[in-house]
Amino acid sequence: MWAASDGGLTNETNATSSPGGTGEEEEEKVRVNVPYVLFECLVALTAIFGNTLVIVAFKRERRLRRRTNFYIISLASADLLVGTFGIPFAVMSSIGLPRNLHACLFTISLLVVLCTISIFCLVAVSIDRYWAILHPLAYSRNMRTKTTMYIIGLCWLAGLVIGFLPLFGWHEQPDEDACLFVQVMNYDYLVFLYLVTIIIPGLLLLAFYIHIYRVIVRQRKQIVSINSVDSRFSESLPNLAGSMAAAAAAAGGGDGGQRSTPSKKDQYTGTMLRVLRAAQRREVKATQNLSIIVLFFMVCWMPLHTINCIMAFCPDCQICGAVMLFVITLSHLNSAINPLLYAYHLKDFRDALRRLLLSMVGLDASAPPQQDYINCVSQIAVQQQPQQQPQHDNVPP
Repeated sequence: MWAASDGGLTNETNATSSPGGTGEEEEEKVRVNVPYVLFECLVALTAIFGNTLVIVAFKRERRLRRRTNFYIISLASADLLVGTFGIPFAVMSSIGLPRNLHACLFTISLLVVLCTISIFCLVAVSIDRYWAILHPLAYSRNMRTKTTMYIIGLCWLAGLVIGFLPLFGWHEQPDEDACLFVQVMNYDYLVFLYLVTIIIPGLLLLAFYIHIYRVIVRQRKQIVSINSVDSRFSESLPNLAGSMAAAAAAAGGGDGGQRSTPSKKDQYTGTMLRVLRAAQRREVKATQNLSIIVLFFMVCWMPLHTINCIMAFCPDCQICGAVMLFVITLSHLNSAINPLLYAYHLKDFRDALRRLLLSMVGLDASAPPQQDYINCVSQIAVQQQPQQQPQHDNVPP
């Protein structure tokens, strides 16, 4: 995506050009790699189409407006900007355009901004999942949609500040009149960028998901234990009820059958456990799906960041042109494939996108009855209401 790789390709092309004749050298310098440009155009169109569908589906479907999905829309917005502006700027920089230094810095900085925003949003959603899994009650009580929007806004603000640092003065004066990444970027800034956008976030994400995985394993063991106790308790109820009824009949009592009915407290406890298990399964599934998206992002972006950092320390190092084209397109491919990941791994997005596509071609896209998302705390509160009602009914007049 960045011109570091493209600059390497341009330099390699210049080295093979004929030393005699300025016109021929200039022609070689601006020559366009047609297969590369065509593939970039295909990736850009795919990214624009897919991420636009995701954003439109989110706007149309109220059931998608959950807190976690706001992070997905933030990522989709950044990917849409990559397809709209980032990839065209990368194609321009592959031939050293634009010539103006500040315009060059703006195009390169914009690419850095979009990547930084994406990684910060992924870190934020990972922290969100970490909190939801480890402290579900506190998460449901304190986390609001407005808070999520504030966090996303901070991610975009931080990405803008870090990405536009070269435009604010942290850059080099190039020797050539061309927009080459390694010639206009300060190597200290590249190292800083590598640490801030890859190394530190990568370590944080790894630590978060390892801890989440351990908690999930422990909670599943607890759920299996609770299910086992619950099933044994359920199996023992008929036998207990029969024994109590027989004893009551032998004693001549007429109310033995009433004792066989489980108390409201037992019913409430069983319902609460089922709600907790259902809520925990939803959170675990959402975390697993998001971890796949995070892993795919790191796989797509780490090679290009690493090569840019290496070239900052070793400007004379020669990188194979095919390798450079591969890591550039791999980073762009992330923006194009992300909508497919949402559609495959996130059921709500998959259903919403299917209905949207069907409506676009004129087919029936009637949505099934909406099921509102009920978190654990609110469900428990609902279950408490029947339990509190008899207390008012038994008050003596």
